Amino acid sequence: MAAPTPPEPIFESRAVYTGQIMTKLTIRVIYDNCRAKEGFQEGWGFSCLVDVGRRKILFDTGADPKAFFSNLQNFNIPCDAITDVVFSHKHADHTAGFHEVLSKLNEGSRLFLPKRFLSFTKPPSHLQLEVVDDFREIDSGVYSLVLKGGLFLYEQALLLQTEKGLVMITGCAHPGVIQLLEAAQKKLSAPVHLVLGGFHLFRKSRHQISEIVDAFKRFGVEKIAPCHCTGEVAQEQFKTAFQDRFYQVGAGTTLALD
Repeated sequence: MAAPTPPEPIFESRAVYTGQIMTKLTIRVIYDNCRAKEGFQEGWGFSCLVDVGRRKILFDTGADPKAFFSNLQNFNIPCDAITDVVFSHKHADHTAGFHEVLSKLNEGSRLFLPKRFLSFTKPPSHLQLEVVDDFREIDSGVYSLVLKGGLFLYEQALLLQTEKGLVMITGCAHPGVIQLLEAAQKKLSAPVHLVLGGFHLFRKSRHQISEIVDAFKRFGVEKIAPCHCTGEVAQEQFKTAFQDRFYQVGAGTTLALD
């Protein structure tokens, strides 16, 4: 079901890298459970593209290859413009068209996978493969954080260091969204400006969700954009708690941090 088209939020923030302040950082939600704009297709899963100027980082690919490529085309993003691909984890709702997507990238493009992901499939040889065990800077001001999310599952989150604090992007947050926040702050010692992505709270009780919302407040999280597997009940509770600092996102949403 299509969600009402929300206003496109603008965050006043600038990413910092290599001693310079980046003038533009844009996050486009390519795939999500709901759509934010007509013409985009929705489905269970998540994908977004993070544009930091010199690097265009694809984070996950959703669950349906046809919908993913259609939405990518709606954003007018050619695959050969993507410089890096980051897969959060190996579940099917985040890895649609794995080989098809990667085969369209230019030679030398980088692929970042969390450990234990390679048992899922073998990536093409023309890409630079990086397996992240724990924490790694993948570009100036851009980091990968990997935590254990299950018996044989490790999940990778993307961290962006901005003038106003960290931007954290999660696929499903299987390790626990609070655990990811704790690890991010320990690694980078910075306040959290924005958290976007799936929080995996759709099976949690109202009481459990309330405790997590309170933990977000204790961490001083400024803005929040939960989607995918967060669940409607959790969305409502976060919206009540964060009010105008809560953003409803879906396939077709653009967040411009200028």
